Amino acid sequence: MTTMDNRITAAMRLVLAVSALLITVIDPSEPDRLVALTYLALGLYTAYSLVLYAGARRLAALEATVGRWGHWADVAWYTLLIALSSGTSSIFFFFYFFAIMVASFRHGYGPGLRVVGVSVALFTVVGLITAPRGPDFELNRFLLRPVYLGVLGYMMAYWGGFEVALKERLGLLKDVNTLANPRFGVDRTTSRLMERLRSFYDADACVMVTADPGGGHIMRRADRSSPERAVHAELPPPELAGRLLAFPPDLALAYSHGAAWWPRQETYSAYSAGSHARTVEGRQLAAAIAAGFDAAAMISVPLRPLGGAGGRLYLASSRAGAFHDSDLEFLLQVVAHFMPVIEKIRLVDRLASDAAEIERQRIARDLHDSVIQPYIGLQLGLTAIDQRLAAGDTRVSPDVKRLIAQIGRVIEGLRSYVHGLRSAGGEERVLLASLRRFVDTFTEATGINVELQVAGDLQLTDRLAAEVFQMVAEGLSNIRRHTHAMRATVLLGRQANNLVLRIEDEGLCEPPAAFTPRSISERATTLGGSVLVGQRDAGGSAVVVEIPL
Repeated sequence: MTTMDNRITAAMRLVLAVSALLITVIDPSEPDRLVALTYLALGLYTAYSLVLYAGARRLAALEATVGRWGHWADVAWYTLLIALSSGTSSIFFFFYFFAIMVASFRHGYGPGLRVVGVSVALFTVVGLITAPRGPDFELNRFLLRPVYLGVLGYMMAYWGGFEVALKERLGLLKDVNTLANPRFGVDRTTSRLMERLRSFYDADACVMVTADPGGGHIMRRADRSSPERAVHAELPPPELAGRLLAFPPDLALAYSHGAAWWPRQETYSAYSAGSHARTVEGRQLAAAIAAGFDAAAMISVPLRPLGGAGGRLYLASSRAGAFHDSDLEFLLQVVAHFMPVIEKIRLVDRLASDAAEIERQRIARDLHDSVIQPYIGLQLGLTAIDQRLAAGDTRVSPDVKRLIAQIGRVIEGLRSYVHGLRSAGGEERVLLASLRRFVDTFTEATGINVELQVAGDLQLTDRLAAEVFQMVAEGLSNIRRHTHAMRATVLLGRQANNLVLRIEDEGLCEPPAAFTPRSISERATTLGGSVLVGQRDAGGSAVVVEIPL
């Protein structure tokens, strides 16, 4: 919960306490007994609320501590006020709803429901004991108020828990993007996400099984006792991998063989991730796999990487009922966010490896042409001089001078070569070469045919060239994720004093026409440019970026 929310809660507690004290003084119809003690309790509660409000504004430690137990203290205060006033007929009955709302919207459904149960029990018992006897006892209030408190309190706990769960899920979806860093590579990124998922659900294990493009299968596992285990991929036995991947490729399922209130209850929920059609298929297999994990509850969703082999993600927990139907849809969303990120990291790794290999080959060719070949000529020349000296011919001065001149040319060539390695060699040439390599690799990896067109002399700086490369990569990635296009065009040129980048596709765009890619827009804005997204006359979409030069 944010600091501002804590301060608002403290302020509302103070307003509630002061209002109750003033209203009771203005209209003293209640309390009708133990008047002095009731006023004293209200005064103390007001002072208590004032202290919490002042502390919430100044002391972060006090604010965090009150956030953990403050709602239980409120329940105790309200029970005391009810006991000192009119019992089941007390006007302070409604104060319980404040404690229920604080617990539910701060800590979630479980804590909120516990406060509801305790409040109903305390009000019923304490209120009945302290209620007026004889004809002043209002049976209708005694019967109605616990039901009213329980029903409305449950609704508050449910809604509050739902909001807390949504915020936590949004935080996890945000972490999917922040956890992904090409610098860490696929293994580390996958491991961090699996451990994040395991801790989010407080599960005992998170297991990911995927098909290896080179043959066989790869399994990763993050355990509660070994969070970093998923960094190292394992080669599971073929029968184990086959069993874990035996479900239909698009089946999402949640299984539990017990519940806290009825240990023998078995629940199973499954549907197709594509059509959302419910099914009971895979129930026995899910029970067997859960038993293999030694888990009381298990959830599993398919992994569907773009252009690659499939797989499956498992979460296993010893807590019965740890997963619900809503978790299936959420996990599918997490996977939908995560798999393109992994594919992008793999593509970047492949591009880096290919670029390094191409550079090594170029250096090898240059060394062969500029160093090895001249030195072979020097070796032959020195051998010829040695043979002439061995034969008694001492007229080798012209040959030595010729070799010295040849060595000078070799040294000059080496200096030029080293200087070329140190310098950028022209930002524009580097950018175009990098874009061509990226486009070729992207086409090979995705099957989307990309045409690169560059017009005119661009004259780009290092930073601008790097940003343009990233925008092209992000634009093509968006085409792959959000369209069904099989052809795309990247046009790069100048108009007046602006650099114009246009990325077009020939497919139907899934997002609305007003969709603006955030990453490209942020980069263009940082460079003082703008982004415009529109539809092509021939179909498909076009992203146009203009950056002043």
